[in-house]
Formats: sequence, structure tokens, C-alpha cells
Amino acid sequence: MNPEIARYCQECNEYHSLDITPSLTELTCPHCQTKWGTITNPDDIFDYCPICQCRQFYLSKDFNQFLGCLVMLIGIVLVPFSYGLSLPVFALIDWLLHRRVPYIINCYRCGCEFRHFQTSRKFKPFLHHIGLKYDKYR
Repeated sequence: MNPEIARYCQECNEYHSLDITPSLTELTCPHCQTKWGTITNPDDIFDYCPICQCRQFYLSKDFNQFLGCLVMLIGIVLVPFSYGLSLPVFALIDWLLHRRVPYIINCYRCGCEFRHFQTSRKFKPFLHHIGLKYDKYR
């Protein structure tokens, strides 16, 4: 799969993703053609974010959080009818989904998502004390 950058465009108020190719240097919204940023060197894309020039990134799972909460909520609602057996079953479903879903890299400042990038860097999960620094930019 090709690497891609996805983000919410503030001009057209929609979520879009761009496939990153070696020849692509200008990042523009595929819908409204608003310029998002530039890629100077695709190999060093995580030196700083091509959209906002932030230097801090974090890992997250590429999974809809609402759907994950819905799975657990259904398990909780079924507790009285299943005498508590639904909780381990739905926890197992949640664990299996967690194992299968890939990680993505996110920018703290603008929230753009980087999918399918090969990097030797080790990114950490979201850290709240760092996220609080960038809340004012969102």
C-alpha cells in the first residue's frame, strides 16, 4: 500500500486523504485544492510535519473509537441476560480487533494521520501532557 496523509480540511470541512508518491511535493486538498503544505524530503517526513511543521508525533490505532465503545457497550448491556458471560466474549472480540488493526502516526498539533509509512523511529502512544501543549492550535 502507498503511504498516505489524511486530515480534516478546514476550507471544505471534509476529511480527505492523499496518496504520497515520490514525485509529490505539494500537498493540496483533493476536493477544494487548498494548499496544505509541502514535502521536502519523503525519507525524513517525520523530522517535522509537512502540514504544520510540528516535530512531535504519536502512535494510535487506525480504528473508529465509536465502534470500539459500541462493542463494549453491547457487551455491558447483555450482562444481565447472559449472567456476565458476555463481558469476556466481547472483551475477546475487542482484543482480537485491537491485534488486527494497524497503527498510524499522528501529529500532535494539526492531527493529520500518516498511514503505511515505513520508519525506523520509535513513536510513543499519545501523552496527555504533550497533547495539552497543542490544544490551543486545534
